[in-house]
Amino acid sequence: MTYLFTGMIIGGIIGLTVGSLAAAFKAAEKEIARLHKEVKNAHKQDQS
Repeated sequence: MTYLFTGMIIGGIIGLTVGSLAAAFKAAEKEIARLHKEVKNAHKQDQS
């Protein structure tokens, strides 16, 4: 029973870590796309 509990704790920690990294990666991709669009618009305004 102790091994089961320990395994569940370790699995939960690993699951939370992987899930958090995936969420952070997704948020970073959106932020990069937003910044890329902002830089494009800034270049357009400079040329005008």
